[in-house]
Amino acid sequence: MGMISQIILFVLVLFALYLLFAIRSLKKQIAQVKDSFESTLSWSKEDLRNDMGSIRSVMKVLAAGGRVTPDMIEQGKPFADMSAADTEKFLNQDPSPDAVVLDVRTPSEYIAGHIPGAKLVPLDEIEVRMNEVPRNVQTLFVVCQGGTRSAAACEILSKSGFTNLVNVYDGTASWPGKKEIGVSIRPPASSKN
Repeated sequence: MGMISQIILFVLVLFALYLLFAIRSLKKQIAQVKDSFESTLSWSKEDLRNDMGSIRSVMKVLAAGGRVTPDMIEQGKPFADMSAADTEKFLNQDPSPDAVVLDVRTPSEYIAGHIPGAKLVPLDEIEVRMNEVPRNVQTLFVVCQGGTRSAAACEILSKSGFTNLVNVYDGTASWPGKKEIGVSIRPPASSKN
């Protein structure tokens, strides 16, 4: 009987150790699931905040009487996108539309060739030269070389209350029409006294 009780005791000790390790492993798995859930919840909250910000931007344009396009709603942007080819077609309509082209490239890029009639306000000066950007036009086309700086300029302008913005997403690099070259321009704000 002594040997059987020792075997039973040994089996019970082994079973208790097994349970102890199983409980530790289970606690670790629970902690990992909890951390994963908290991370997912945190990411979801951040995504929701970003989506709400995008919705607010589009609603702000709408409330100010601006034109809202389906892509603005879908992408949550406070500005529309248009290709250089479609922009040229739009600008060449008869009668001429109430539109201005704002070039946000550097002065040297602008002098090398720009869309005829485009107004230069470089992206790095746009906040200090905001008063030079026409507000009372039906459509304000914003263009750079390839679309990245013009999208950034549209974001800045929309935060300053502009609601008539169209980003020329493929820029002057894709402009199908003639370009003006070497036109004199206003010196950069940084060169003023």
